[in-house]
Amino acid sequence: MLIPAIAARLPYGMFVLALLLFLRGEGFGYGEAGLVVGGQALAVALTAPLLGRLVDRLGPTRVLLATAAVSALAWSGLTAAALGGAGLIPVLALSLLAGASNPPVSPTLRALWPRLLDRERLDTALALDALQLELFFIAGPLLTAGIVLVASPAAAVLIAAALLVSGAATFALAPAARRWVPAGPVERKGGLLADEGIRVLVLSMAVAEVAFGALEVGVAAFAEREASRAAAGPLLTIWAVGSLAGGLWYGARNWRVGADVRYLAVSALLVAGLAPLPLAWSMPSMAVLIAVAGLGLAPATAAGYSLVGRLAPEGSVAEAYSWQIVAYTAGASVGAWAAGALVDGPGIAAALALAPVAAAAGFLVAWAGRRSLRGGAPTPQGDAPPAAERIG
Repeated sequence: MLIPAIAARLPYGMFVLALLLFLRGEGFGYGEAGLVVGGQALAVALTAPLLGRLVDRLGPTRVLLATAAVSALAWSGLTAAALGGAGLIPVLALSLLAGASNPPVSPTLRALWPRLLDRERLDTALALDALQLELFFIAGPLLTAGIVLVASPAAAVLIAAALLVSGAATFALAPAARRWVPAGPVERKGGLLADEGIRVLVLSMAVAEVAFGALEVGVAAFAEREASRAAAGPLLTIWAVGSLAGGLWYGARNWRVGADVRYLAVSALLVAGLAPLPLAWSMPSMAVLIAVAGLGLAPATAAGYSLVGRLAPEGSVAEAYSWQIVAYTAGASVGAWAAGALVDGPGIAAALALAPVAAAAGFLVAWAGRRSLRGGAPTPQGDAPPAAERIG
């Protein structure tokens, strides 16, 4: 299960940079490229709960195979359209289709672990799963930059799409996925968002994630101005390395406070780490500042990850994890669009300044609803200490 899941989720760390470089090379402005990237992420967010619910009710094999097929058509069509000189509208439409058909590998994997492992091994598997995702955001930009250097940005997009589709299809045919026996539907008035704690957490995550969508676009623009477009890859990798370091520190500690308190504390630290980014004046200074900014990313998302499991109603595991994806991808899509507009307007510093402002707003949402985040009992899915996941 892990090998095809790695192949299917490595593109999470590749698509943003690959699309930005590809569309910029085909003559699209940063505002247009940000709209395409943001549209793809927004489509992921809109369909993730539905796909998660389908996995809960139908099992993963049919859902993953169907979405992989549509995704293959969407990504190949998007690449052909941009290379053929198509305008923004058809490229954006195809990016929306690609996002809407994103195979739900991550929520499926997490929902499968409790079916396969006892509690002691489950915690280890969840930690390994999340740590892998953080590594994807280190390897993904580097792999993208390498493909661009030796081939082209279009090749980077197509290779990422091929990994996504082949990994998802192989995962769907794994014995554990095919043996999934769906549980009966759990009817709840208002769905998962009827729970106040889930609502507050999803909103807080979504607002904070605007920071990371903005940062990816802002850093790419900064690298293009100071060095080259491909130089964005190493900068984003340094950011992920800082996040990984923070995640290892967070996961190694024996926390004696609840996940809700941890979420508030590390969210405040995240704001402090992002605040100096607009002051970067050179590539070396940006490398240092973005490493510091990354330190709070994994701890903040790790505490949020635990809260998802603690607050989620029983019987909706895959859907609950899908709402976390909704929060991250919706926020990132808004951040990418807004940062692209800011780069084309006020400038790069304004796009970078959006990151700490959005992170502060996410913290304030959680603080205002902190009482609701205390609810829920620990569950096997929500009590492990993972690192971080941004769009997976």
